[in-house]
Amino acid sequence: MTAAPPDRIRAIAIAIIRDAAGRLLVTSTVDPITGRTLARPPGGGIEPGELAAETIVRELEEELGLVARAPRLLGVLESVFEFAGRTLHEHVFVLEVEAAADASLPSVTDAGHPVWWLPVERFRDPELDLVPAGLLELVEQAQG
Repeated sequence: MTAAPPDRIRAIAIAIIRDAAGRLLVTSTVDPITGRTLARPPGGGIEPGELAAETIVRELEEELGLVARAPRLLGVLESVFEFAGRTLHEHVFVLEVEAAADASLPSVTDAGHPVWWLPVERFRDPELDLVPAGLLELVEQAQG
């Protein structure tokens, strides 16, 4: 069964946050149709009149209680993917941010999604779907 085409394009901002070991902070969810785990850096929808950098500061505070500093745009990715039997279309602003090294993180976001530190090499794990597509390459370019 093919999902219907998306009815809109959603603009979102996600935060690249690294710990001292180089791991990336991600949240995850399981697709209820396929059972696949989707992992993505934390973030959320850009509100009308809000800049992507403002969104990331707001979302990290709301979702994780984190104070984000110095958001820096790494790039924008366009993503069309299937989730829960629907086709979704997103324009994803990827921002690297600084967060307090001693910040304590909740184990789940305010929406109930697990929060964890993921070594970059795990992004190549065939059991995980890192979204959006192209994120790993963008993060690696920023490191290089």
